[in-house]
Amino acid sequence: MSVNTPDYLKRQHGTAHALGEKKVSSDFTFSIRGHEETYLLVKQAPWPVVTSQGSIEIVSILGTAVQQPQQGKTYFESPITFQETMAGTIDKLLVDLIREGRYFDAKIYEGTPQRYLSYKPLDRCFVQLDAADRDWENRSQVLTFSGTLYYNYYGETVKGNSDDYR
Repeated sequence: MSVNTPDYLKRQHGTAHALGEKKVSSDFTFSIRGHEETYLLVKQAPWPVVTSQGSIEIVSILGTAVQQPQQGKTYFESPITFQETMAGTIDKLLVDLIREGRYFDAKIYEGTPQRYLSYKPLDRCFVQLDAADRDWENRSQVLTFSGTLYYNYYGETVKGNSDDYR
């Protein structure tokens, strides 16, 4: 017997809908402290979550084992992508970040820095970017710099200044 009767599906739809609207992945901006003007050039950035570092296996009698969570994870590494401008804004940003010191702080907003539902502060960030790929045949794509953002996140979410940033 099938479980997908119309009545059952209606109840499932109602349950899922009661959890609320789904977030859209693209609804974010990433702002580097001291370089806030570049927030429109960050194409991809992490939305951090609080999580365990992993599991600890505890061996028990008769060859059995159980597990428990490790300490909370506060250091992360995630993909990040910047879009370059004709003026070389990101190239200059990278040089400035190195000149200013080894680390920077950042905020990732749900919305924009002007109107947002919330933001998450990222501490002691640094980036390692791969060399950009230039291609004579590629006339349909913006030049981007992609790599890894290393950062610390401690579970803080700051309430926004807007109920609807749209």
